[in-house]
Amino acid sequence: MHPSSSPPAALSRQGSAARTPSLHDEYLRATDLRAFVEIHRGQVQDPAVAFYVSQALEECAITHDTGPRDGLPVEEQRAAAVIADQCRGFDGEVIHPAAILELLRYAAQWGEPRAEARLLLLRDAAAAKDDALPHLPWMLNLREPSIIRDVGAFLSRGEAQWRYGGEQVPTAVAAIAWELVACDMDPSCTPRSRFALSQCAYLGRCSDWRYEDAVALFEPPELMGAARRLREGILRALRDRDWEWLGLA
Repeated sequence: MHPSSSPPAALSRQGSAARTPSLHDEYLRATDLRAFVEIHRGQVQDPAVAFYVSQALEECAITHDTGPRDGLPVEEQRAAAVIADQCRGFDGEVIHPAAILELLRYAAQWGEPRAEARLLLLRDAAAAKDDALPHLPWMLNLREPSIIRDVGAFLSRGEAQWRYGGEQVPTAVAAIAWELVACDMDPSCTPRSRFALSQCAYLGRCSDWRYEDAVALFEPPELMGAARRLREGILRALRDRDWEWLGLA
């Protein structure tokens, strides 16, 4: 792909393109995502900034689309309230999916791997994955949790099984295993992270301990046991760059 000649028109303003070294942590720690977007609007010509701004918008767009949480368990209501509070600056404002997609595509065109991984989830779930597989090893080699989570979800979408080593594994098992691996590699994967809170609010996966415990309460024991076993194989394959074992070669 060839980079576009200018940053996304939807959010672009004149400003410095210098990358903030702590941008990743700043995004994860942000408690006001509207403020995060406003601070970085002028820097979206930097692909990394464009990616994180797109993710802040995506998170709050999902929050906007969620109806009242009355009648749900207290834990889910609390998680939804925390997420909504972090998006409070967007109250009454429509977040257009086209603006999010424009930022993602721009970042991906400039080689931002997290944006490329995120775009995988926008492909037709029924389409063949063969053309994407050669690009996945270099993404996974970065050992970035968001990439691991998105690549794992991509491999599991639209498939009944996926080959790991010499075994065909149900993708319902693999999807959970990839999520566990992403959390293993993510120091910020705690019950208070926005990812864990969103899983609690929208999927009922709630726990005051590890995110893994929340998943275990939600999934059947046999499915969770198989996912935990596969997780060890995925961790080993990522460490050894054994792309063939992951079904990517």
